[in-house]
Amino acid sequence: MQELTERPEDLIRSASLLVLLFGDEACAPCHAIRNRLDVWVNRHPEAEARYIPIREHPKTCAQMGIFSAPTVLITMDGQVVARESGVFSLDRMLENVERALAIRDG
Repeated sequence: MQELTERPEDLIRSASLLVLLFGDEACAPCHAIRNRLDVWVNRHPEAEARYIPIREHPKTCAQMGIFSAPTVLITMDGQVVARESGVFSLDRMLENVERALAIRDG
């Protein structure tokens, strides 16, 4: 998963499937989630994924309403389809996204 180099709003508009992970280098769960998201994204060739270190991008995080790490935000065709912060089930989140993809792709 690459680090963010562009404006998130531009990615949200242009990517058919976008995974944003807001994290911190000192956050062990962030590392584990990042590894699992990398595997999931590799199974979805249309997906873009970016890691956003919250300490390096505080303004971006604040503008997007991100105030804790880890936070995962997933958009599909410019719309947020999943957003979780803190302690959450990544499996359940990705299952919900898979269902949304199945509906979209018919």
